[in-house]
Amino acid sequence: MNALSKLVAVEAKLFLREPVSLFFVFALPLGLMLVFGLPQRGAPQAATPGQHGEQTFLPSIALSLTIGMLALFTLPMALGIYRERKVLRRLATTPVSPALLLIAQVVVNLAMGVAGAVVTAVGVRFLLDQPAPANVPGFVLAFLLGVACLFAIGLLIAALAPSARSAQSIGPTLFFPLLFLAGAWLPRDQMPTVLARIGEYSPLGATVDTLSAAWAGQSPSVSQLLVLAGTAILGCLLATRLFRWE
Repeated sequence: MNALSKLVAVEAKLFLREPVSLFFVFALPLGLMLVFGLPQRGAPQAATPGQHGEQTFLPSIALSLTIGMLALFTLPMALGIYRERKVLRRLATTPVSPALLLIAQVVVNLAMGVAGAVVTAVGVRFLLDQPAPANVPGFVLAFLLGVACLFAIGLLIAALAPSARSAQSIGPTLFFPLLFLAGAWLPRDQMPTVLARIGEYSPLGATVDTLSAAWAGQSPSVSQLLVLAGTAILGCLLATRLFRWE
């Protein structure tokens, strides 16, 4: 077993010991769908993504919520704790590169995000008696780009936050406006035009829309996918340039 696989195994054990993180990944999406989705059982399948009351929107926002919390809450806070406790500096004095710890963190959180996506899809199929994603390739592409985009933002927060407490503050401060722009509380067709347009291409908004479109069997918007990819690349470049090991 090489150094990276050992770090991944250790980080996975630490993640699984955190009940709050497990709640975000598995219980929260299913809870949201059971609370808000059961009254819609048997309703006709909607064709247009991104609006309240549509069966594709609910699982998409639940899944995006999970990814966003992993990216903006769990990942930055864990790296902030490691920086505060000098874990990264200690690793720098060993043959194990501190960069491997970052990779291990991303791998574990990505694996948890994939597990959450599977649980959400199964829950939609069997608990709500609704079909699984109809456009599987489009769904996988939208999911991976959404994860890459949000995780890149999370790494950028970890790069800029001087402590775990500040990372814990920055993440929610950014997350809840993004959730609003995604249409979680107010449908975007009821927002002012400019605000709705911004929400359409915001990280969570674009993730929700592309997942919802693929779930309904449509092709995700190419422009939204490009925005997700561009944000992921820019966020990773900035995080790499600005990240401090101590």
